[in-house]
Amino acid sequence: MKYILIYGFKSISPKKRLEFNRKLYGYLDHSNFGCYNYFRKGILKPKTFERLAKSVVLMNEKPKDLIKFLKSYKANYRIFKVVS
Repeated sequence: MKYILIYGFKSISPKKRLEFNRKLYGYLDHSNFGCYNYFRKGILKPKTFERLAKSVVLMNEKPKDLIKFLKSYKANYRIFKVVS
């Protein structure tokens, strides 16, 4: 069974949105003027989700830890079960 997660914010600063996305998906970090590249991990594991749109995520497992994370940022969210 797969799940679709749709989330959004009423009002959030660009700084907080960037922080949220980096913690959720992870990001590529460059050091020493781009000589070294590191991928910083996020909450979502790379092979367990698919990003369908900017705030829509298709997940393979139920997002229990993710719900706590969304509540900490006061995000509005909905979760739907997908039968495939």
